[in-house]
Amino acid sequence: LLLLIMFRKSFSGIVEGLSIFLFRIGFSILLLFGVHLLLGLAGYTIPVNLFTGAVVAVLGIPGVASVVAISILL
Repeated sequence: LLLLIMFRKSFSGIVEGLSIFLFRIGFSILLLFGVHLLLGLAGYTIPVNLFTGAVVAVLGIPGVASVVAISILL
């Protein structure tokens, strides 16, 4: 019980950080899907998977630009 009281604050911080990161991955996959639909009209395909979602979650808008640029150039 004493250990739970001591580590309660750090455990809640870990859970909060993990939930924020999972939210960012979910939102980035949604954003990538929108970009995929828009660029699909022009004939380009953007991969929407967990890896590209994680890249965009970590890098933000530059991550979207890099995923789009790599997809178009390759």
